Amino acid sequence: MAVLARAAQHVGPAAMQRAEATLLTMAERMDPGQFTGVVRNFEHQVDAQAVLDEANRAHRRRFLHLVERGDGMVKLDGLLDAEAGAIVRSSVNARMLPGKGDDRTPEQRRADALVEVCRRPGAGSSDGSGPRAHLIIRATVGTLLGAANAPAGELDGGGTVPAENVLRIACDAALTRITGKGELEGEISRASRTIPPTTRRALAERDHGCVAEQCHRPPAWTDAHHLKHWAHGGPTTMSNLVLLCRPHHRMVHEEGWGLHSLANGRGALTKPRPHSRSA
Repeated sequence: MAVLARAAQHVGPAAMQRAEATLLTMAERMDPGQFTGVVRNFEHQVDAQAVLDEANRAHRRRFLHLVERGDGMVKLDGLLDAEAGAIVRSSVNARMLPGKGDDRTPEQRRADALVEVCRRPGAGSSDGSGPRAHLIIRATVGTLLGAANAPAGELDGGGTVPAENVLRIACDAALTRITGKGELEGEISRASRTIPPTTRRALAERDHGCVAEQCHRPPAWTDAHHLKHWAHGGPTTMSNLVLLCRPHHRMVHEEGWGLHSLANGRGALTKPRPHSRSA
């Protein structure tokens, strides 16, 4: 077995010969993952310093590449040591459990969970009103209004996103309004949130999480959604706001699903008509 051959290289033939019979017996009744852990523990018992040296070498090999492809997608490629891998796996797994009616594949849920971890820094609050990771998008008024021939939103650092993408993010974000180049410095210092923290906390208390029917994602995993977008004259008041988790928020904006209020405070999502877009 490859695992035993590798262990023999690390601990030497004499130590391996003494433990070989026991290890082979365990290999017959364990799955590969469990058996690998047993062999690694055996190596540590024989020569802890050698295992430490190997762990240090593995740590030095860590890397993460994010490469933007020609189609606008971003490819992730990386290598983590055992400790870092366990941290990422634990954080992602805690956020990738499917909800009722969740038709995302495990791979899609894992990708969404990784983004969710990055959206919420350690100081993020349970009601979603705390600080978030910075994502800078430049958009014109025409883009926000969905005007014909308006440019796409520009991501800081490169890349573009469609107007509906900009509208969804702008539902619950910090805005800096720039009306002229000469005002740039002053405007940047006066950025304001579309949803004030006090309103965000009140929404969390009222909705208790995503309002989509049969969804139970908590407030920290949601955006505040304007039923009538502020760019189209909708007020930022409780009666015009609901909490939606990121997958359902995207369905309403980019995928054109309708959201209809129910008597119990939940919201029913209705499939879009062909070629329809959200208002």
